[in-house]
Amino acid sequence: MKMRKSLMVLFSVLMVFLVGCGNDDNGGTAYTEVNVEEGINFTLNEDTLKNSRATFTLANETEAAINYSTHEYHFEQMKDGQWQEFTGTAQSDWGDETSVLEAGQTVELSYDWKTLCGNTAKNTQYRLIILVNDSPVAAEFTAK
Repeated sequence: MKMRKSLMVLFSVLMVFLVGCGNDDNGGTAYTEVNVEEGINFTLNEDTLKNSRATFTLANETEAAINYSTHEYHFEQMKDGQWQEFTGTAQSDWGDETSVLEAGQTVELSYDWKTLCGNTAKNTQYRLIILVNDSPVAAEFTAK
């Protein structure tokens, strides 16, 4: 009987982990249009890519300052030809903190998605999305 209870507890914990860190089963993404703001570039710094984290560069090549979310990000995986956001980032409560990036400036932003999404899988496509002026900006990459 103790063994059965232990297995049930283990199974319950495993299910919570899979639901919290797995891909959202909604069949898609809330961000169907990304990178629509001209002069805003968000790119991966290739040499920083690990299976659980990376550093990206946000460049403001416009003539005005922009606002970007300081902590909020959304992590997605290409699955069956569609982007699907991980439940971990889709359901997080990020807060409203923003920063300003002046015209002509760049900033490096580091993200660690392991806690919310797990590690990336080799040769799988991902994209990390941040909000700039409340508009989604994405950097796409293939995990090594």
